[in-house]
Amino acid sequence: MRSPRVVGAAGLAVVLLLGACVVGPSPTPYPTTFPAASREDAHLVVLKFLAAWRASNYQRMYELLAPEDRAAYPQQSFTALLQQLGSLIGSTQLVAEAGSPAPTALPPEPRPLDFPPPTPTPLPSGSASQSLAPTPSPAASASASGSRQVLPGPVPGLAVPIGLHFKTGRFGTVDLARRLDVTQGRSGWQVRWTPSVLFPQLASGGTLRLQRTPAPRGRILAVNGAVFAQNRPDGKRIYPQEWLAGQTIGYVSPVSAEDIARNPAKDYTAGEVIGRTGIEYGADDLLRGTAGLTLLAVPTGGAAVPVLQRRMIPGADVTSTIRPNVQRTAQDALLPYQEAGTAVVDPKSGDVWALASAPAFNPNAMTIGATLGGVSLPAADVNQITNHALTAAYPAGSSFKPFTLAAALKAGLAGPSTYVPCPGTWDLLGFTFHNYQDHHLPGLVSLPEAMAFSCNTTYMPLALRVYERNPTGLTGMVAAFGFGAATGIRHIPEETGVLPDAAYFETKPRWDGAFRPYGPFDQAQLAIGQGDFTGTQLQLARAYAAFGNGGTLWVPRIVTQAKRPDGTVVEKVAPTVQRKIPLRPQDLQYIVTAIRAVVTIPYGTAYGAFLGFPIAVAGKSGTAETGGPDPDALFPAIAPMIDPTIAVSTILVRIHLGTGGTDAAPLVRRVMTTHFFGGG
Repeated sequence: MRSPRVVGAAGLAVVLLLGACVVGPSPTPYPTTFPAASREDAHLVVLKFLAAWRASNYQRMYELLAPEDRAAYPQQSFTALLQQLGSLIGSTQLVAEAGSPAPTALPPEPRPLDFPPPTPTPLPSGSASQSLAPTPSPAASASASGSRQVLPGPVPGLAVPIGLHFKTGRFGTVDLARRLDVTQGRSGWQVRWTPSVLFPQLASGGTLRLQRTPAPRGRILAVNGAVFAQNRPDGKRIYPQEWLAGQTIGYVSPVSAEDIARNPAKDYTAGEVIGRTGIEYGADDLLRGTAGLTLLAVPTGGAAVPVLQRRMIPGADVTSTIRPNVQRTAQDALLPYQEAGTAVVDPKSGDVWALASAPAFNPNAMTIGATLGGVSLPAADVNQITNHALTAAYPAGSSFKPFTLAAALKAGLAGPSTYVPCPGTWDLLGFTFHNYQDHHLPGLVSLPEAMAFSCNTTYMPLALRVYERNPTGLTGMVAAFGFGAATGIRHIPEETGVLPDAAYFETKPRWDGAFRPYGPFDQAQLAIGQGDFTGTQLQLARAYAAFGNGGTLWVPRIVTQAKRPDGTVVEKVAPTVQRKIPLRPQDLQYIVTAIRAVVTIPYGTAYGAFLGFPIAVAGKSGTAETGGPDPDALFPAIAPMIDPTIAVSTILVRIHLGTGGTDAAPLVRRVMTTHFFGGG
């Protein structure tokens, strides 16, 4: 007698094919408890399941599960696991597709009590001439309680390959190739579920956990390599230069719940720090690096297993353009003042060499509450933290007159042969405007002479002539020099200031609440940097640099590169030209000649400040009205006047009886002295 053999799926198919020649009912391809539904229906069920998953409709997903799986996995735990996956990986979108169903062998399961046993299926005999005798169904045995015993039976199923593509904020695009099994229920195909559908390591139960490896924050360096900011071994952020460039470097503080909610894409977590001001804020993405992440599958009663990983990338070291010697001189010059700012830029590249601000600020006050020598520091107030050279905008006063001259030159209304009066007062529309203490120059004077004496009564009428020729001639020229807009400096926040032009007054009500268009009175005010105009010292310094460098308006640069500890350069910032000023070279040279007169003519407002200085400085004082008894004193300047190598602008806010020439100009001279003679 032949020994019995196990008949595989292929062999079974052959037997069934041969049996088809025998008279009698046709057998089914595999045992079922009810008629088989189509594969197309199975595919459709899987597509519905995936569509519900894409829509985060976990209720609908759960309804498509087989009753056995709903009994094994309560809806709350089913939903919680899927939500946990989306939350931990930072899922923003799910793209899913389903392949073609294929038969699969599933483990036997007890037949549900509400389904009858299968109808007896006739089996073919060894001879075609023999009749087919029915095989009796197995008798249901009785339990001690008298109920029918539920016997395991074969489970017909289909396996459907699925592709899950998660777009995430933490792991990039996560591609999972999985399969969903479906079996037949009373109402058709039903999805079979276990947590292993997500990750096989979860097996039949478990949870997910995210493990985070913090990235050390990068350093902030000066152009000469001096360290402005770094982490201590205990993780605390410290500032080795203490007070030097404090507002420019900025500070960090712990991430708040508001930060996390406001910036979900940043993947901030509790315990991390975030830049609040200065370069710490503007270059935060470069400095903070990328934390390492590991998604762990934790099966019930088992050890955690990594299933997704993102490597930790340390923060980059950021190199600034700050020159410590120049910064220190500019900062020390402002120490006596309660509110002041100085910006120093390179006219040949736009590099920012110093942004000094008073009062002084030590960022260690915000991170460790003390100096590095252990002296206690109170938390800084807003005035200390504010960078008065960059994030505070002020009227420019008479330091704005060179831009009025530029507009007149562009309009063809001024030139070397132009001579004008400089009376003590001038009337417009019922208002009387004054020179400083109503001083005047006799007869007719050249425009450089009027610039040296800071004649309001010369440059305001000149601005009206520009307005009559072209109503946007002055505001357009001022805009060309970059006022009223961001300079484009990267990696540090800035204030844009206000250019009160025609568009501005379309939305800005006047003092009485009424709306009136830009007109001659606004033009006259703008001509001397008053009215609603405000600008920053950085804007003034780079605009004056454009006078001397042939009309190139640079985008200021304060960060040159960001480099990781392994030497990888992740960002490099090249000098960038924003635009060329629309003036002829001879017009620019004439403007420089005019502001040079401010320091060379004996009655020039800055003559005394630069007396004996061996470098040819060209600049313009400004004494801006503030609405109170104490004006702001300003002095932007370049040196040398031909092919300048430095541009500086200083403001002293609300100085009692102060002027730009007597108070701000000497401080600019100190900065220039360091640049030319002090190794800055």
